[in-house]
Amino acid sequence: MSVSRFWALFLAATFFVTASRAQADENPVMAHLSAGVFLPFFKFSPGKGQIATEIRPIQVRAFRLDPSPVTNVQFLDFLRVHPEWRRSKAKSLFVDRRYLAKWPGDLAPPQGEAQSPVTNVSWFVAQAYCEARGMRLPTTDEWEYALDDAGRGRQATAQKSLDWFSSPNPPHLAAVHRGAPNGYGLYDMVGLAWEWTQDFSSTGSGTEQRNTSSKDDAQFCGGGALGVRDATDYPAFMRYAMRASLKAAYSQDNLGFRCAGDE
Repeated sequence: MSVSRFWALFLAATFFVTASRAQADENPVMAHLSAGVFLPFFKFSPGKGQIATEIRPIQVRAFRLDPSPVTNVQFLDFLRVHPEWRRSKAKSLFVDRRYLAKWPGDLAPPQGEAQSPVTNVSWFVAQAYCEARGMRLPTTDEWEYALDDAGRGRQATAQKSLDWFSSPNPPHLAAVHRGAPNGYGLYDMVGLAWEWTQDFSSTGSGTEQRNTSSKDDAQFCGGGALGVRDATDYPAFMRYAMRASLKAAYSQDNLGFRCAGDE
């Protein structure tokens, strides 16, 4: 083999490996969650204004989920290809004034936080990011199913949540992939940032939001504990209350997202 041909093949191989790594960074290998059943936080309500007393297991179809929240560097790649979502160009209908508040410029993520979750992003832009990858945001049921982890480490997850709630928001979020993953291979489900779900606003207004005829704000606000599976599950109350407080254009310093996909 001639020297020139050797170097040509070497450079081609190097380019292929570099491109493959870049593609892998842009589209991380997703965790595969098999279909299953889990007990929801809210009990089933037989009708509007009636007390919810029955626990109905929820069947979740197999789906895929990002192993960790989308990072600033991944979101930067998205903005390079989709300039309409840059801070200076995003329409106020879809983002509020806090959109990407930590970014000093359109294409300048927070210094030292390349691998930290991107935050201050609205539901609209989170959904647009996932759609650009051929994905979507996870449903609330899928997200809760993933967090439940088939019951593995449930008590430790609850304690981690309580520790997180009791601490002030740090000025800089830590990088993703901290510690060990759960049984599904997922990192940072709690303790790092809140996360958008596809149907974030479908819970919190009634005792059983999968029954759309049973919306009753008074039951959730005044007697919500009567309509839940475990009235002592404070972390779950916080998650559902957090989602219920959001609007699609909102952005917060500790609110990010991860993408999901169908199997």
